[in-house]
Amino acid sequence: MERIDLFAVIHKAIRSELFAATTLAARTDFEAGAEAARAAAAARALVGKVEEHASLEDAVVLPELAAIAPELHAAIAGDHGRLDALHREVVSVAARIEAAAAGAERAALGRRLHDRLARLAAEHLLHMQREETEVNRALWAHRSDDALRALHGRILARIAPDRMSAWLAIMVAAASLPERRALLAGIRASVPGPAFGSVTAPARAALGEAAWAEAAGTAEAA
Repeated sequence: MERIDLFAVIHKAIRSELFAATTLAARTDFEAGAEAARAAAAARALVGKVEEHASLEDAVVLPELAAIAPELHAAIAGDHGRLDALHREVVSVAARIEAAAAGAERAALGRRLHDRLARLAAEHLLHMQREETEVNRALWAHRSDDALRALHGRILARIAPDRMSAWLAIMVAAASLPERRALLAGIRASVPGPAFGSVTAPARAALGEAAWAEAAGTAEAA
């Protein structure tokens, strides 16, 4: 029987964001001011997203993990601490790029930004894999699916509606068709009918009408 997985779809979304920001930095001509500013802003936005995700894990998942697997909790918390240091470094380099007046200085900082983003992506990939394997094993061994659904509900309750819309857009773009359908069906079940369209509007725009119609299915009449 397939168990409730708190990490699968959100981690797909985060991987997509990590790859996108790193790829943008790789392709950027940092001597061109507008390009450099765009890459720096993308890097800062990425850090904001991964920190938001980590804060939800810290508030809801890690206390549960501490109760059932203290050593694993310590390891995951340590990962978060190391990632926080990398986040601060990326934000610092991005700010220096935005403040730099000379193209040559921006180019040097751009190489640094790409290096730090690549390192950040690598560290996050390893961390997420650990959560998807070791943390899931611990949760599945000690918590029922009903308990995991309750944990997921507590996570969702901490996300403001505008942020929920933004995250949903990222997740549906990164997810498989069955996952998209499950996400939208879950939103439909929990959001009043008139609000469904506004909550899912960014996701609909991200997918495009053809993919949206396929994903929404009976969750929404087109």
